Amino acid sequence: MIDQTLAITRLARTVAAALRTFADDMEAASAAVPDAAATEDVLIPEGRGLRQRQILELPGLVGEDGLKTADIASAIDYEVPNTHSTLQALERNGLVELVPGVSPQTWRLAQRYRTNAPVFKRLASRVKKGEWTTYGDISIAVRGDTRAARGVGRAAAAISDFPHPERVLMDGGVINPSWKDKDGRGPDYCRQLLEEQGIRFEGDRADKSQRVTWDELRRRDEAEPVE
Repeated sequence: MIDQTLAITRLARTVAAALRTFADDMEAASAAVPDAAATEDVLIPEGRGLRQRQILELPGLVGEDGLKTADIASAIDYEVPNTHSTLQALERNGLVELVPGVSPQTWRLAQRYRTNAPVFKRLASRVKKGEWTTYGDISIAVRGDTRAARGVGRAAAAISDFPHPERVLMDGGVINPSWKDKDGRGPDYCRQLLEEQGIRFEGDRADKSQRVTWDELRRRDEAEPVE
């Protein structure tokens, strides 16, 4: 009976801790967002249908060099001819463009969507050693909502000079399971980098006391000169 009581007590404490973490995340997500006048006009490419959305979420389309049709087809596990047709539809809708003068055909996001990256990079540069933030925090700091969170993730994954991409995590301080550096090292290396910078972990979550939330990112961005 005593063992059963102890087990129930431990379970209750575990559930309580999880609920506290959930409440913290919900509080951060539901906090008052910046006034519209304080946010920047960041456009989000939105596709129709599964295949268009899969293509638009590929990190490689964020950069200037883009991706070849065959590489895009492989990434989304789709036939090359059908992928090409989908890309043409996205091009007609002004969401992607062909990289000029390159053969075979290579695609990237349209210019108006690629201009998001410098804004994301600037906000990420405000996160210091021993700190972390989330894709959603950067999105809120930039445009007032979390709709650009995936775009932040794509930029962090694809842009070679993105400042310390290891410091930008998923909600709750979890390392993106798809995280890779330019040499192909994955989430374990990301955690190693963070721990070397002084980030503490509780299980698979970074210490929430070291998180830089969107409002602090916004404050720092307004206080510091644009680099």
